[in-house]
Amino acid sequence: YLFDFSINLLTLFALVLSIGIVVDDAILVVENVERVLSEEDDISVRDATIRAMKEVGGPVIATSLIMAAVFVPVAFMGGFTGQIYQQFAITVAISVALSALMALTF
Repeated sequence: YLFDFSINLLTLFALVLSIGIVVDDAILVVENVERVLSEEDDISVRDATIRAMKEVGGPVIATSLIMAAVFVPVAFMGGFTGQIYQQFAITVAISVALSALMALTF
């Protein structure tokens, strides 16, 4: 309701699509931490997390920026088509940005 959108079929579809993107970022980070932990026996979980985030932080940011670059211009399309897809594009772009933020900070 932040952008005065109704919860319609297109917005719900954007949320379903975003769930896959959100989960993908989190899985990437967790799997890389587990890989670092399995490769080195004497490393703490904190140090493994810091090392893993140094490795995958850039790709997570790059992927999120590319996804936003795809969907943000759609939000500014004109005409009837622009009105329809504006809700979809903004929903996905915000979800991608929040996903990257959560994957990089938590």
